[in-house]
Amino acid sequence: MATVEVEKIVVFWDVVECPLPDDLLPSLVSGNIELALQRQGYLPCNVSIRVYGKKNYEFKDEFLLANIMFLPAGDASARCKRMVKDIDKWALGNGKSDLMVISRVNTELATYLADWKAKDFKILGARPENAPGKCSSCKMTTLDELFTQEWVWESLSVGGDPITRA
Repeated sequence: MATVEVEKIVVFWDVVECPLPDDLLPSLVSGNIELALQRQGYLPCNVSIRVYGKKNYEFKDEFLLANIMFLPAGDASARCKRMVKDIDKWALGNGKSDLMVISRVNTELATYLADWKAKDFKILGARPENAPGKCSSCKMTTLDELFTQEWVWESLSVGGDPITRA
């Protein structure tokens, strides 16, 4: 596969909604995410991961030791708001870049991401296996319409391939 022509891909990961799999350390999961993205044409050196979790998250230090930015943000609403604020800051300051959101996408986040997609940003996504594929009050009927490529979180966390769509 050809290398994707972007300066950088930033991963915004809600670690509460998409937790670390049992027995996998943050460094291994981040390496698996980079591997999965590399298979899609992204250069591993261009991947940056930001993790959003509760302030007292037990693996916070392991993320920091793995050179992954850990951003304590509280409950689901606070994590979503912080992620949106950070995506805004990042998107406005970057040229041709892509983003990946790892989360159980809620209405607020999906509507927000749809606005960036309308501005020609490529949005990759991963959500837990048990998360709904529809967003009841979003601008689009399914999350398939939002994500350029989508993974099931449990697969992405071990370096798996994106969902194949018919």
